[in-house]
Amino acid sequence: MKTEQINIRLEADLVSALERVAREEALDRATTIRRLLESSIKEWELERALLGYRRGEVSIGRAAEEAGMTQWELIDAVRAAGMAYPLDAKDVGDRLDELETGVAAQRDTLPDIPPDPSGVLLVGINPAPVSVAAGHYYQGTLGRRLWRRLERVGLLEEPTPGSEDEAFARRGHGLTDLVKRPTRSSAELSASELAAGTETLRTKIREWKPGLILFAFKEPARRLLGPDVRPGVGPELEGVPTFLLSGPYAAAAETDRIDAELLSVLDREAPRKPREDSERTQRVTGNDRRAGQIRLPRQAKRFFPSAKGPVDVVLRGTRLEAEYDPRLGPDRERSAVLRVGADPLRQLVRENEVLRVSRGLGGVALLD
Repeated sequence: MKTEQINIRLEADLVSALERVAREEALDRATTIRRLLESSIKEWELERALLGYRRGEVSIGRAAEEAGMTQWELIDAVRAAGMAYPLDAKDVGDRLDELETGVAAQRDTLPDIPPDPSGVLLVGINPAPVSVAAGHYYQGTLGRRLWRRLERVGLLEEPTPGSEDEAFARRGHGLTDLVKRPTRSSAELSASELAAGTETLRTKIREWKPGLILFAFKEPARRLLGPDVRPGVGPELEGVPTFLLSGPYAAAAETDRIDAELLSVLDREAPRKPREDSERTQRVTGNDRRAGQIRLPRQAKRFFPSAKGPVDVVLRGTRLEAEYDPRLGPDRERSAVLRVGADPLRQLVRENEVLRVSRGLGGVALLD
């Protein structure tokens, strides 16, 4: 995505605080500011959704969508904010079914995230308690370093701090562990647990058919590939290529060498395709380009306001001010129209193209 430069003057104490965060997270200042902004915008989205729900302006489903959450997650946020929320008979039944089937109990560990076929399967030893408490993979100090490393090689893009696994999964990749029982140290795992986990993991690999198995740590690789395994390309496992990352304390030169080797393998073995919640526009015809408009089917309207008016959109990485008309009509609903202007549309979109529509930070619609 294209970027824009914004100049801003900050108080000395705020700059000092930013520098401290950057040092603690081993990030440069620009990346630190971007991630803090993303986190703040996510909080703003939730606050805005909760406010709209409290005022009765949006349903619980619409509020959840605007906050980028499931309905159950938003209901938890509503409850945490001390707000009342209605549950009909179906909602109550669904909630009881969830509890009875043990979904709530899954919070005692981290659920598997299966990869898409040809995606990367990232394998760890077992979940850390800090990650289980956060509900996301690799949230300890070493885990956050691992995410930054994987971001550098392109396995995830623009992750939200604390939920990097979601950005990883959007690219079609998956996560699992050799053993699912969380412990403070992998030394607490028994030999029988590790043996059982080895066989279970083999079964998952045969079922999921990933394009590459990426071992985050040596122990699971050693148990599945043999005691002589070394960082880099390893032998196939259940017919799938494997790769072991260098350890978190390896020399910088060794880490750079292994990461360069991983990049080569990724380009060859595991296409990094996006997987995210999105819809499609209608075909952009020659008449559409001349009129400077994009037509949106009913399904794509959910990424835009319910009323006619100005909106900010990002079209092929370019930020634009547009006019949106849902065209609900007094008689029948028609395709919505997004007017972005003839010049930018001619420059960015070819005739007869169909664009993908998704939701960005702050509810801004992305078209690419």
